Amino acid sequence: MSPSSRDPGSPRPGSAGPTEATGPAEQTGAETRGGGEGRLRVKFLSLAAGIAVAALVVLVLPDSLSTEGKMTAGVAALMAVWWATEAIPLPATALVPLVLFPILTGAEIGDVSAPYASDTIFLFMGGFMLALAMQRWNLHRRIALTIVAAVGTSPTMLIAGFMIASGFITMWVSNTSTAVMMLPIGVAVIGMVAQLRDGKTDPNFATALMLGIAYSSSIGSVATLIGTPPNALMAAYLAEEQGIRIGFGQWMMVGLPLAAVFLVIAWFVLTKVVFPPAIKKLEGGRELIRGELRAMGPASTAEKLVLLVFVCAAAAWVGIPLLAEGPVGAALPWLAQISDAGIAMTVAVVLFIIPAGGGRRTRLLDWDTAVQLPWGILLLFGGGLSLSAQFSDTGLSEWIGQMVGGLAGIPVWLLVLIVAALVLLLTELTSNTATAATFLPVMGGVAVGMNMDVMVLIVPAIIAATMAFMLPVGTPPNAIVFGSGHVTIQQMMRGGLILNLVALVLIMALMYTIAGQVLGFTL
Repeated sequence: MSPSSRDPGSPRPGSAGPTEATGPAEQTGAETRGGGEGRLRVKFLSLAAGIAVAALVVLVLPDSLSTEGKMTAGVAALMAVWWATEAIPLPATALVPLVLFPILTGAEIGDVSAPYASDTIFLFMGGFMLALAMQRWNLHRRIALTIVAAVGTSPTMLIAGFMIASGFITMWVSNTSTAVMMLPIGVAVIGMVAQLRDGKTDPNFATALMLGIAYSSSIGSVATLIGTPPNALMAAYLAEEQGIRIGFGQWMMVGLPLAAVFLVIAWFVLTKVVFPPAIKKLEGGRELIRGELRAMGPASTAEKLVLLVFVCAAAAWVGIPLLAEGPVGAALPWLAQISDAGIAMTVAVVLFIIPAGGGRRTRLLDWDTAVQLPWGILLLFGGGLSLSAQFSDTGLSEWIGQMVGGLAGIPVWLLVLIVAALVLLLTELTSNTATAATFLPVMGGVAVGMNMDVMVLIVPAIIAATMAFMLPVGTPPNAIVFGSGHVTIQQMMRGGLILNLVALVLIMALMYTIAGQVLGFTL
């Protein structure tokens, strides 16, 4: 589960952590104050820029758009600038609709606040709680080590094992947590390789392994609706604004093949094209991974129970919609009333109920653990959905559609390519959740104006929003492996540029193959 390209409330990737922020002991107080004043000045300018851009948008929009529509466009511009520059924390910007829409558009506060309690938000909340339970009992680490040990321990296969493990874990757990968990294991393997080579590290092996962890942590997250916030935002927007429902299993039929193919290509690019390891055989690799597994000891009762809940949840998300559509659904009509969010909340409650076992006087999930879920992401969801709702309610989406009606002559494939490329560029620099929240209503309006299914533009934009490979600031996994010292920015850009181009090709191929068949649209 990928909370965001930058987790709200966390330090900005690539920025100084607590130690670096204080600086060396000899740093003067004046220098510290100077740096702080500089950052405050940038924040102030970002705040002012957002307000100025919002005012400009309201002033230049024609009278063919209603006053409420102009105000909504201005608020959208303000939020886009503040999200892009992080003038205030991302979740704080997501609260802006609650403040401005009732004042500027006359919307009822109940209508503006309703999207903050969307069922998709509860789907993600339940997914977060399941992920926290896995992390609490180290189940995710055991799964990852088991996968790595099973795949093989030659240099290239070891990298494949790390990428498969990261890709699978990030389908359910945040990409940040996945990368943080896999990094020390990867660094230990790199150190072992250096010992086997008389203290000499294989630079290509180290770089490919680190980038493999980062890239697969992003790629795997597109496979499920709870894997990354843009996916969930898309599902909520389509359901609430377009009346189109995408089920958990339905999306997996689209996202999982894409993630699987992309992982294979990413592995090939890293290990065969860009950073082929110099060593061809790695003695002792399997023993190291198995040693890590042995150090964990036998699986605890709590681990086994969380695994059981996890398997049941995945089976329910995929299986219940399929059963509801067949003969079983005819015999049990109440199955159709079970939603993905309902399953997620059931899982969360069950985790609070089941004892951890093993003599522990606790449950699989307690509140001290649950409160660690990224509440800021849920606010981001709400803010994005509230903004989208106002686009529809004020007629702004319809107006955008009318304005772009002249683009109807552009080939659909070219428009899809332009949208995907633009989002790919933006997501390298800004939060993927904020990018998705900003683009969703705009893409919806453009699609309506061009008389095409809204999913034709929204699906490629949402997938592209998760594909940040070139810069450390693009997504936390990139920043995490960059901090290991085994990857330079030039190396990340070199590998990331190729994968961005691959992402464009795969998105186009997906749209013309299984996406349309599964999601029910035609190009």
